[in-house]
Amino acid sequence: MNQATTATASDPRQLLLVFAEPPKDFTARAKRPASEGVAALGNDDFNDHRSASYRYADTGYIAGSRKEEAASQVILRAKREGLRVHARAIDWKALETNPREARELITKSNLFGVVDWHGMRVDGLQAAAGFLIDRVYAAIAQQPDQDAPQARQDYTVALQTLRDQLEACRTVGEVVAALAELREELEGIKLTAEEQIEVGDLRAQTRTLVEERRELEQVSDAAYQAMNEAAAEHCAIKRGLESRERRGWKVSTEHLEGQKEAKALEDQRRAEWIATREGSAKARREEIRDAETALGKHVRSIYAAALVRNQAENPFHRGLNLMGERLIKVVLYRSTKGSEAFARHVTAATTGLIADWSWLEAEVTRAPRVTKESVRFQFRIAENFERVGGRTVVPDSTAELKEMFQLRNVQSGHWVQRDFASAKFHTEQTAAAFADLADLIGIEDRAVSHGGRLAMAFGARGKGATGAKGGAPSAHYETVHRVINVTKERGGGSAGHEWFHSLDDLIVEVVTGNPGVVQFATMSPDMLPAGELRDAFHALCYAMTTGTQRATRILVYTAKDAELAAKNVVPGKGGKIPSLIRNAGNLSAALQGLEQHFRVQPGEVPVGRNKSNYLGWRRIAIAFYGGNPDGGEIEVQTGPTMSSFKAEAVKLDGKGKPYFTEIYEMAARAFQSWIEDRLAEQGRRNDYLSVFADNAFYVDPLTGTNWKPYPEGEERKRINAAFDQLAAALRKHLYP
Repeated sequence: MNQATTATASDPRQLLLVFAEPPKDFTARAKRPASEGVAALGNDDFNDHRSASYRYADTGYIAGSRKEEAASQVILRAKREGLRVHARAIDWKALETNPREARELITKSNLFGVVDWHGMRVDGLQAAAGFLIDRVYAAIAQQPDQDAPQARQDYTVALQTLRDQLEACRTVGEVVAALAELREELEGIKLTAEEQIEVGDLRAQTRTLVEERRELEQVSDAAYQAMNEAAAEHCAIKRGLESRERRGWKVSTEHLEGQKEAKALEDQRRAEWIATREGSAKARREEIRDAETALGKHVRSIYAAALVRNQAENPFHRGLNLMGERLIKVVLYRSTKGSEAFARHVTAATTGLIADWSWLEAEVTRAPRVTKESVRFQFRIAENFERVGGRTVVPDSTAELKEMFQLRNVQSGHWVQRDFASAKFHTEQTAAAFADLADLIGIEDRAVSHGGRLAMAFGARGKGATGAKGGAPSAHYETVHRVINVTKERGGGSAGHEWFHSLDDLIVEVVTGNPGVVQFATMSPDMLPAGELRDAFHALCYAMTTGTQRATRILVYTAKDAELAAKNVVPGKGGKIPSLIRNAGNLSAALQGLEQHFRVQPGEVPVGRNKSNYLGWRRIAIAFYGGNPDGGEIEVQTGPTMSSFKAEAVKLDGKGKPYFTEIYEMAARAFQSWIEDRLAEQGRRNDYLSVFADNAFYVDPLTGTNWKPYPEGEERKRINAAFDQLAAALRKHLYP
């Protein structure tokens, strides 16, 4: 716990009870003397939220706000109404001014719309044909395979064209024919009408040549067959004469003449066959072969030119190739590269096995059940905000706040704008927080916005109960629009946390100049160029995650597992593994012993024959130490080693989807700890920048459970040192 916080109350639990109360209205909070250097507020237009010159008005446009969505956005409105979005309806130039927003918007779920199955059924669509169309739609990737402006346009065009072609079909045969055309489009061999005529003529010429070549081959084959028959007859006569001679029988003149005639016929047939293979016949075959080769080359050149043209001019061809591997395999279902599953669907559809619309019956979708596990932990929200020390920074308006820190823009929701005291409060507190943050890192105020990329919003972009573990967020950072939003009543205390998210998200863009990268640096430090900055992120991730602790998990065992344990792990029963389990003394040691015995890494599962054996003994060990013959659960420290900070985050996540254990969330929480510790060392404090980043504040007053969302002890010191290293790298290489 830092010094400033310690001075507030001696018992953290008392603070929990105080801060658990609903926060007071900001209007009452703002009834304090005007900040030094700012004139007392009057009633002129500068202070009227309805006036164009209102001091706390939005300084500019930030996409994605609630106000903007309520007005109109083509794509989002179409999604809400279940309508298809056509490429021509999108202002691509405006959309691509923010590639991150474009990436989020150009998705299948946003553009595809609702399929009117009922209307097509009324119009004669066969159930089996509809089934095949539905399977094609299911194979389309959610986003284009490439992250580029042209790829997004092509993907959008392909979606609408694909639907147009398939939904014009009514029978299975028509769908199969449409899929054949799609294959041509996919492979880029779709020809123009003129090219189709030319290719048709060339193929007709080829067929004529092939027929002539076949006739020549048939003549040659017949001559060859006649030669073989004559040779066989000659051979038979010759063997007969030889047999007569061996037996001493008389060989008459008639016999010799017969042999002579047979030999002459064989020679004649051989000469006739050779004539079909040499001379003019051979020359003609070579002419035909050369002509076929030339015609084939000409046809291939037409298709090659078509492919080049389609790649350059045909967005449908390009778009189909951006729709993902599943869709490509579906379209190529007849080839060895295609989808066997879809080929079976086609067979079922064409043979009448899909005779009704049962496949279209919607399954009942139920909302996830909110459990005690999912809402058991919440961050504390401050009622009052205190700032101790630091330079005086008091912006007179949102425009001045923007100018001070070179923010991209500042935006406020309707409720904040109408509440003058709230607008004033958030504007001034943000300025003080950013000033303290800049001082701690050692950078200029203007660098806080990451080169003008970051925007601020106050109560303008709330999304309801979407926060961690089911609660509404007090603040959040949007990667797409690069904006920090703090809520009107609950947003204070999270500015530092959300600012680190912005750094984590934008640092690669700042360094490389690539605005399309959307991945936190803590998730992949190697996205940064080699050097001190990348090393600092690696060191931070290592400090936050490595240690000697093991995560505490709840393992489940059944009555059958307990029965097997009772039969196998008993005193006096031989066997190395039962003895290992029995002598371990506790489940954690037993599981580690099994890992060593089967030579598997902690948390992993062996492959091959050892897999079932290992998992079987693992269940037995769990049941043995669980102790309940009817089955149940047991809590144990198991898996790979990690830091206490991460192990405690695993507890916070419980059985739910990972949130607290995400590396970028751990980094943002640890950054709060660094802020509060470094401020406290200077006798300073800023609750709006960060508050309650100490595990002493997270003791459940009812159960006594001490949740630990923040690092502590020696680990906290080690992680703080890693943030010192990161701050030094930022000062030296990025924000001098």
